[in-house]
Amino acid sequence: MKKLFLKYVVFRERPWVWKVFLALALLAAFGLRMVNLTNPPLDFAPTRQLFSALKARGMYYQYVTDAPAGERQLAISLGDVGTVEPPVLETLVSQTYRLTGEHLWVARIYSSLFWVLGGLGLFLLIQELASNSAAMIGTLFYLFVPFGVIASRAFMPDPLMLALIAFALWALFRWQNTARWKWAILFGLFAGAALFVKNLSAFIIVGGFAGVILGVRGLKHSIRDPQAWVMALLLVLPAGIYMLYGMVKLNMAGQFALRFFPKMWIDPAFYFRWAYTVNWNIGWGPTLLAALSVFLADPKRERPLLIGLWIGYFVFGMTFSYHFYTHDYYQLSFIPVVAVSMAPALRLFLERFFERSPGLFPRLVLVGIVLAGIVVPSWYARDQIVNSDYRNEPSFWAEIGDKLGHNASVIGLTQDYGYRLAYWGWQGSAAWFTSADIGVRYLAGQDIDLMKKFTEDTAGKQYFLVTMYGELDNQPVIEDLLYTHYPIFAQTDEYVIFNLQHPLNQP
Repeated sequence: MKKLFLKYVVFRERPWVWKVFLALALLAAFGLRMVNLTNPPLDFAPTRQLFSALKARGMYYQYVTDAPAGERQLAISLGDVGTVEPPVLETLVSQTYRLTGEHLWVARIYSSLFWVLGGLGLFLLIQELASNSAAMIGTLFYLFVPFGVIASRAFMPDPLMLALIAFALWALFRWQNTARWKWAILFGLFAGAALFVKNLSAFIIVGGFAGVILGVRGLKHSIRDPQAWVMALLLVLPAGIYMLYGMVKLNMAGQFALRFFPKMWIDPAFYFRWAYTVNWNIGWGPTLLAALSVFLADPKRERPLLIGLWIGYFVFGMTFSYHFYTHDYYQLSFIPVVAVSMAPALRLFLERFFERSPGLFPRLVLVGIVLAGIVVPSWYARDQIVNSDYRNEPSFWAEIGDKLGHNASVIGLTQDYGYRLAYWGWQGSAAWFTSADIGVRYLAGQDIDLMKKFTEDTAGKQYFLVTMYGELDNQPVIEDLLYTHYPIFAQTDEYVIFNLQHPLNQP
C-alpha cells in the first residue's frame, strides 16, 4: 500500500493525478473569490470598477424597454463616461444583465473565472519549462497570492487580460520549441486578444516575444521567417485598428495625458516606492527567488523568454513611473512573470528533493508545506474580503442623489470622481481636483491657479458637493471660499452641499 501511495499519489509524474490536483486548485481558487459576492465593488480600485459599472449599465439600458423614459435616458447618459479600452467585459456583463437583471456581482463572477482560467494557461506553460510538480506550485502561487485574489474579483479588464497573456506565453514557448504554424497562429490570436482587451499587456507579451526572437530564433532567421511576421501582425492588428478608430471617432487622445514622467527616473524615492509596492502586493521572497531562478534556467531554451518578460516589466515600470506605485493594478501582470520565473528553481529543488529524500514521510512534509502555503494566504485574503463591508454605500449615495434631484448641475469633491454618486445616486457631477490631482499636475510642470479654475469649473453649476472633508482641508483656499461665500443647501456629518446659485457675497 505504501509503495502504491508513493507511486501514484505523492508528487509523481502521473497525468491523471495532476489533472485532479489542478482541477481542485482551480475550483478552490474560484470558490475563494465568491466569498462576499454581493458586496459593492469598492474593495479594490473602486474608481476603475465603477467606471465599468456605469458603462455596463448604460449599455444594458439601451435594451431595457419597460423602464421609464427618463430613467432609461439618465442611465444611458451616466454610462457615457468616456473610453479607455474596448468595452469587452462591459459588453459581456451588460448582455448578461438582460438575462439576470442588473447585478454587479455578475462582473465579479466573470473576472474571477477569467483569472482562474489563466491558471490553466500558466500551468501548461510552466509544465513545458519544468515539470508537473513545479507547474503546480507556480500555479498555486498565481491563484492564491492575496493581492491577486482581491484584484481578480474586480470589474475591470485585467483578469481577462492576464488569462490571455498566460495562454499567449504558453503558445509562444511551444512555437519556440516546435516552429509549427499551429502555435504561431495561436500565439498571435491570444496575444492580439490580450492587447485588444488592454493594451498595457504589450509590455509583457512583446518582452517575451522579443526574448524568443532575439535569444532563441535569432533576428536574421526571424526576419526571413513568415511565421514570425504573421505572429507580429496578429499581435498588433486588433489593438492597432481599435486605436486608430478611437483616436478618430472616440477622442481617446486625452487618455495619454499625465502618463509619462521621465524626471522620476533620477529620483531614488521612485525606486524605493516601486520596491515597496512589489513587496506589499507580491512579496520580496517570491520576487527574489524568481529573479535568481532566471540564472538557473537553460541559457538557450528557457532564459531568453524569462529575461524578455523581466525586461518587459521593467520597461513598463519606467514608462508609467507615476502610476506604477499609485495604481496597484499596474503590478498585476508581474504575478505571472514571478510564477513562471520560479520554474527553474522549483525544478532543481524538486529533482534534488525526490532524489535525496525518498520515502513517504518527506513527501508528506512537502505536501503539508505546499498546503500551508495555500491555506495561510487564502485565509488572509478571505479575511480581507469578509471584513470589507460596503453595503451601506448605495443608500448613502441614493440619499444624496435624492437631495440633489438627479438632474441638477453639480460639481463635487467626492470619492471616485463622482462615480459613486452617479451609480447609486443617479446624479452626474463634475469632479473637483483632489490633492493628488494637483500634485500630479505640478509633477508634469503645470501651473494651476485654483481660484481661476474654481471660477471656470463652477460656472453654471447649481451645487458644490463635498463628501471628502479631509481633501477639502488640504485645500484651505477653496474651503474658505466655499464656507465664506456660499450658503449651505444641506449638511450632515458625512456630506455638505453648497448652493452656488445664490452666493452670500461675491468671491
